[in-house]
Amino acid sequence: MKLINLQYIILFTGLILSVTSFFMIGDFMNKINHRNKEIIVLNQDNKKSVSEFQTTNITTTVPLTTTTKQTTTKKVIITTKTIPTTNKLEEIIFDGLTESELTTKLNKNLNNILDNTGFYFSAYTKKTGLDPYLAVAIILQETGCKWKCSSITTDCNNVGGIKGTPSCNGGPYKRYETIEEGINSYLDIINNNYYRKGLNTPELMNPKYASSNEWSIAVNKYINTIRES
Repeated sequence: MKLINLQYIILFTGLILSVTSFFMIGDFMNKINHRNKEIIVLNQDNKKSVSEFQTTNITTTVPLTTTTKQTTTKKVIITTKTIPTTNKLEEIIFDGLTESELTTKLNKNLNNILDNTGFYFSAYTKKTGLDPYLAVAIILQETGCKWKCSSITTDCNNVGGIKGTPSCNGGPYKRYETIEEGINSYLDIINNNYYRKGLNTPELMNPKYASSNEWSIAVNKYINTIRES
């Protein structure tokens, strides 16, 4: 009897444990399902949040990362510059001659210390209009520089027999430091004291310039020689 009761007790106890286990397992499974649902919802929320973040990020960053290519037009200014040519015609300054042509003609009649000084005379003619044939002819008459210059020219650079101080070798004629200074001084005297006052020919100059009436004749001969050279 006791054995039977013990068996019933064990059986009943097992049944109770089984029922209890069943409910405990069911409750555990419900908790797991609920947990999974929360995880799924959380994941969906997270996906939504990530999607929103990406959308927001794209919206805010696209203008920053997108560069706008600007096309600028560079204005090119073309300027034209006139380049002087060497073929430009020279000005006629005397007797149908240019300055260089006149220089060449005068150089043919100037020798010794006055060799190749014709440009001083042609330049002075261009500046003042003084007759260069007359100016050179007087020099040739006064100094002999058609062939060999006199000592007042070679020693003292006096090209026109100009008197004054400082003295040339103790005589009455003036001494100049350079041949250029002597030529320019002489041309100033002829131009200012004679030519510009209307004494522009050897005949008109003769009474004032020289004591001999033969002076103008000799000067005219040199003028003709220069003109024809």
